[in-house]
Amino acid sequence: MQVRLLSLSSLEIGIYLYIYVSIIEISAMKSLKFFFFSCFIFAGILLHAQTPLSSPLVEIGFVEKQGQYVALDTRLVNENGDTVYLRDIIDKPTILNLVYYRCPGTCSPLMWGVSKFIDEVDLEMGKDYQVLTISFDPTEDIELGIKKKANYVSSLKHKDRAAYWYFFVSDSANIANLCESVGFHYRWINTAYVHPTGLMALAADGKITRYLRGMEFLPFDIKITMVEAADGKIGPSINRLLAICYDQKGNDFVFNVLKVSGIVIAFFIVVIFLILFISKKPIKKED
Repeated sequence: MQVRLLSLSSLEIGIYLYIYVSIIEISAMKSLKFFFFSCFIFAGILLHAQTPLSSPLVEIGFVEKQGQYVALDTRLVNENGDTVYLRDIIDKPTILNLVYYRCPGTCSPLMWGVSKFIDEVDLEMGKDYQVLTISFDPTEDIELGIKKKANYVSSLKHKDRAAYWYFFVSDSANIANLCESVGFHYRWINTAYVHPTGLMALAADGKITRYLRGMEFLPFDIKITMVEAADGKIGPSINRLLAICYDQKGNDFVFNVLKVSGIVIAFFIVVIFLILFISKKPIKKED
């Protein structure tokens, strides 16, 4: 697995050069207002420059559907090789985790993140909540899922909690129905699936209550999400930086320099503006 920086296009290089020239103008105090206006515009461009509109990646990600219901008629194959319905499994607050077991990218770090919060969350697993991991790759079988589960369970301090972390596989029709119901959009590109990374919280009746984007989560995030799911409360998404800054392309991770740059530029613009505003002294007119 490699980590590589996203290359800059000539347009993006031009943007940085324009900002540099504008900074020189600021030193002469000739166009301060214009500089701030330009920087805000360009920061916005950078923040939204993650994927070209013509790229297939625009079709990949979470389409959040809080308040709607997961496809409870989804048929799954459990660890015993039995066919079960999702409606018969979800009877308590649930963390839904869509991955594929052969994933060379974000799925493995996400699963380790799941095993970590299972150990640390101050809730009784099996009573207060459960975790469902479902492969969205119809070519994978449950034997592979069982092997993967064994890897992640090996790191648990509380081994008894593994009994309430369930692994499943399914066929293409049921997977498509399930993924569409929760707004999980992915595509096969080159030699791997490109997909969003995160978790979905479900109430006991299957209602989607929250999305947690990223690969690692604070125990408090999970606890408050499950407590609210127990009451059927819908909560805002929890976003971690990696979920915003990383996309999987083939077998690589692409660090999104543009989006991070946009955030940094916007932050410093605000800081500089505040410094100038606070330190500005009124000019006394001479008689």
